[in-house]
Amino acid sequence: MKAKLLSLLFTMALALPTLAQRPVSGTVTSSEDGTGLPGVNVVVAGTQQGTITDFEGNYRLDVPAGARLQFSYIGFLAQEIEVGTQSIINVTLRPDVTQLQEVVVTALGVEREVRALNYAVSNVSGEKLTEAREISAGRGLIGRVAGVNVTPPASGPAGSTRIVIRGNKSLNGQNQPLIVVDGIPMDNSNFGQAGLWGGRDQGDGLSSISPDDIESMTVLKGANASALYGARGGNGVINIVTKKGRKGAGVGVEFNSNYVWERLYDQSELVTNYGSGGYVSGVSTRPQTLQQAFGWGRSHWGPKLDGAPTLQWDGVARPYSYVGNPFDMFLQTGYTLTNSLALSGGGENTGFRFSAADLRNQAIIPNSGFDRINLQFAANGRYFDKLSLDAKILYSNENVKNRPTLSDSPSNAIQSLWYTPNNVNVNDQLGDPKKPGAIPEGLSDDLLLIYGQGGAAKFPGQEWLPASNNWGQNPWWSTFTEIRSDKRDRVLGSARLRYDITDWLWVSTQLGMDWLQRRATNYVPEGTGYSLLGGRNETTVSVREINAEWMVGSSKSFGKIGYNVFLGGNKMYRQYEEIQANGNAFNVQFFGAINNTRNRNFGYGFSEQGINSLFGSAEINWDGQVYITASARKDWFSILNPETNSVFYPSIGGSWVFSDTFTGMPSWFSFGKLRASWAQTGLVTIGPYSTNLAYTLRSETHLGRPLAGYQGALGVGGGLPNPNLKPALSTEIEVGFDLNFLNNRLGLGLTRYDQTTTDDIVNQTIALSTGFGSTAINVGKITNKGWEVEMFGRALTGPLTWDINLNFAYNDNRVVQLVDGLTEIVGEEPRTRNAFVKHIVGEPFGTITGRVQATDPNGNLVFDASGRPIANPTFVPIGMGVHPWMGGINNAFTYKNFNLEFLIDFKAGGDIFSGTNLRLTQAGRHQQSLQG
Repeated sequence: MKAKLLSLLFTMALALPTLAQRPVSGTVTSSEDGTGLPGVNVVVAGTQQGTITDFEGNYRLDVPAGARLQFSYIGFLAQEIEVGTQSIINVTLRPDVTQLQEVVVTALGVEREVRALNYAVSNVSGEKLTEAREISAGRGLIGRVAGVNVTPPASGPAGSTRIVIRGNKSLNGQNQPLIVVDGIPMDNSNFGQAGLWGGRDQGDGLSSISPDDIESMTVLKGANASALYGARGGNGVINIVTKKGRKGAGVGVEFNSNYVWERLYDQSELVTNYGSGGYVSGVSTRPQTLQQAFGWGRSHWGPKLDGAPTLQWDGVARPYSYVGNPFDMFLQTGYTLTNSLALSGGGENTGFRFSAADLRNQAIIPNSGFDRINLQFAANGRYFDKLSLDAKILYSNENVKNRPTLSDSPSNAIQSLWYTPNNVNVNDQLGDPKKPGAIPEGLSDDLLLIYGQGGAAKFPGQEWLPASNNWGQNPWWSTFTEIRSDKRDRVLGSARLRYDITDWLWVSTQLGMDWLQRRATNYVPEGTGYSLLGGRNETTVSVREINAEWMVGSSKSFGKIGYNVFLGGNKMYRQYEEIQANGNAFNVQFFGAINNTRNRNFGYGFSEQGINSLFGSAEINWDGQVYITASARKDWFSILNPETNSVFYPSIGGSWVFSDTFTGMPSWFSFGKLRASWAQTGLVTIGPYSTNLAYTLRSETHLGRPLAGYQGALGVGGGLPNPNLKPALSTEIEVGFDLNFLNNRLGLGLTRYDQTTTDDIVNQTIALSTGFGSTAINVGKITNKGWEVEMFGRALTGPLTWDINLNFAYNDNRVVQLVDGLTEIVGEEPRTRNAFVKHIVGEPFGTITGRVQATDPNGNLVFDASGRPIANPTFVPIGMGVHPWMGGINNAFTYKNFNLEFLIDFKAGGDIFSGTNLRLTQAGRHQQSLQG
C-alpha cells in the first residue's frame, strides 16, 4: 500500500506542471521601426516547447507556472523574460550590432569591420571544415567561396590541393595564394609532381594543418585585399587563424572522433565482350602459344568472348570469359579515422589551449595511406591592462606510404589495371603471397625463359610480369614490393606582443618561424622488370623561414570623423637545403642499402633569400558610413640586382554604407554598401641566383679533376641569367556592393574586377653563338576579368530552419602579350605527346591544342587510300584547359539538436584531354575502339 501511495504521489508531481499550464500571448517588434517580426523563435527555457511568431509578429503559447520565455531571431539580440503572472508579454528586439558590424582578420592579422572594407572578403568558419572532414584544410574551401577555384588531388589522400583565386596571373608562376597562419607565412610548396615521363604528387604544405585547430579561414581575393603583403600576395592570400585559449575558471574538454570511408566511383566505358589477343594476317586472334599470350598481355584486340579454354600470360588455359572489373578486384575501401582532444581554460587575464589530433588513413590503393599527428599549444593573456600576448606553436608529423605513380610507367599500378584484359583475373597475378607480384616457385623452364626475356629468370622472387613490356608492371609488385615513402616534421610558431600606450596609440611586434624537414625514400628492389638490378634513392629537405615584424598604430574619433592608421616593417629570411644520395645495381641480393650498389652518387643543394619591407595603412571614416582607405608597401629583394631590387605597391579604395546615410529606407531593407578599390601587388616567379652568372662543377672530369662551366650554358641546362629581372606587376580595379534584406535574413553581394599582369617573365630564345640557348625577360601580359556573386538566406524558420548559401563566379583569363615575334609558348605536354597545353596570344590561359582531321579547300574531311583520316600537320586550339564558370550551393537544415548539411559545387565551360581514354583506345579496351 505504501509503495502504491508513493507511486501515485510521484505521478501527480509529474502531472502538476502540465495541469498548471496557461496561455501567454503577445507581439514581437523591431526597435528600429516598431514593425512586427515574423518567424521569431519563442521557446520555454530549458525545454523543446515553443512556437514562432506569425507575419505580424504575434504569438501564443501555453506555458507552465514559473517559466521563462526565450525570444531569438537572426540579426537581433536574444531576450529571456520571466513569465510570472503575466498573460500578455510584448517584446521589442534590438539589432545585434556585432552581426551588423562583423569583424574579420585581414592582411597582417589586422582586425577590421566588414562594413569598412572596400573589397570582397570571404570567411569560412572552422566548423565548416570539420563537418564533412577533409584531410587537407585547403579542400574545405571547395564550392564555398566565389572566385576560388579549388582542384582536389587525384593522387590519393596525401596529394596536393591546387587553389587559384580569380584566375592565373603568371605564365611561369605556380599561381597559388600565399598561406598565412596566425600572421606567419607558411611554405605551401610542392616537392614534386607527375610530368611528361611520370612521377608522383609529393603533397603540399596545407596537409600539415589539422582542421580541428582552425578557428577561421579568410580569403583575401583581390589586389587591394592583399596589397599589404606586397610581392608575396599577388595571387591572393588565405589567412588561417587557429584556435586559442579561453579565459575564465575551469578547464574545458573537447573530444571529436570522425570516420570517413571512400570507394572508387567507376565511370569508365570499357569493352566487356572482347578479350586479349592480336591480329595475325589481318584476323583477330586469341593467344595460341605462350609467346603470344605473354606478348599480347597488354593488348585487347582479340575476338569476342566465347568461354573456350585459352592460354594466358602464365601458361594456364582459362575460360575466354569476362571475369569482372580489375579495379573491383584490386582496390579496397579506403578510410580515414581522426581522433582529437583539446583542453582549454585559464584565469581572469590569461587563457590557454592544448590539442592533440591523430589521423589514420588507408587509401583505396592497397598498402598505401597517410598518417598524421598534430599538436598545438596556444597561450594568450593581458597584463597590467596594457600589455597583451598571443603565442602559438603547432607541430605536425606526417608519414606517407606509397604515393601512387601517375602519368607514365614505371611503378604505376593503376596503369597496369587499365591494361588488364577482360578475361584475365588480376588476382592470378599475385604470385608468391610472401612477396606479392613475384614469380612463384615451381614454374616450368619454358615460363622462366619467357620471363627472363630470352634467358632464364635471374633468381626466384623476380617480378612476375603479366606482359612482355618491362614497363607494364605487375600491380601487386609495384604496390607491395617497391617502397615509395616520405616523412615530414613541421613546426610553425608565432608570438605577438602588443602594448597599448594610450587608448588610441599602440605598438606591437611579432616573431614567427616555419620549419620543416622531409625525408623521402624510393626503393626499387632487384628483380623489377624495368630495373633487374634495382636501386635506392634517399632525399632529405630542410626549409626554414623566419619573419620578424613590428607595427605602430593609432585609432581615434573626433565627433563624426574617425581614423585608423598603422605603420610597420617586416624582415623575412628563408633557407633551403637538400641532400640526396642514390645508387643503382645492388651487389648482394636482398640487401637494399645504397652502400650495396655498384653506382653511387650524391647531390647537395642550398639557397637562401630575404625580403625587407616597409608598409603602412591609413583609414578615415565619417560617422561610420563612409570609409576611405589607402595602403602602401615597399619590398627590397635579395635575389634581385641591387640597382633594381626595390618595388613599391600602393592601393586605395572606399566604401559607403548608404543604408545608414539615407533615412526612411523601406522596412524590408536592412543594409546596403557600395565599394570600389584600385591596387597593385607583385608576383615573384623567380628563385635565388636567377639573375647572376655563376660557375658550376660538371660531371665530366679531366685528369681526375672536375670540369667547370657557366651555370645555364649549353650542355649544362637552363639559360643566360638576366640581371635586370624584376617581379611581375599585378594591377586590379574592383567594384561591388553588399545588400541585406528582411532584417538580414536575405543577403546579396556582387563584385566586378579587372586585373592585368604586366612585366611577366617569359623565356626568349637567343643566338646559340652566345653559348646559351635562352634568357628570361619581363614582357608578358595577362588579363583576368570577372564577376562574383554571393547570396545567403534563411528559407525556413522555427523548429526547422533551412539556411542556403549560394555563390558563383565567371573569370575570363587571357594571354595578351608574349615576347615580340612569339605568339605562343608550351605550358604542359601529356605523356601521349599528341596534344599541348599552350598559352597563345589572344586565347584563354591554358588552351588545349591538338591535331584535327585535315580538310580540302571545300571543307570536306580528307582520308587516305585505306580510308584512314589524315591529320592536319599543325596544332590548333581544341578546348579550354581552365573552367571559366564555378560555384557552389550549401544547404543547412537544423531541427532541435539535429542538423543536416550538404554542399554541391560545380565547374563549367572547361575541357579535359584524356590521355587515359586515348591509351585505352589504342589497346582496344575503350568502347570507342569498337567503331569499325
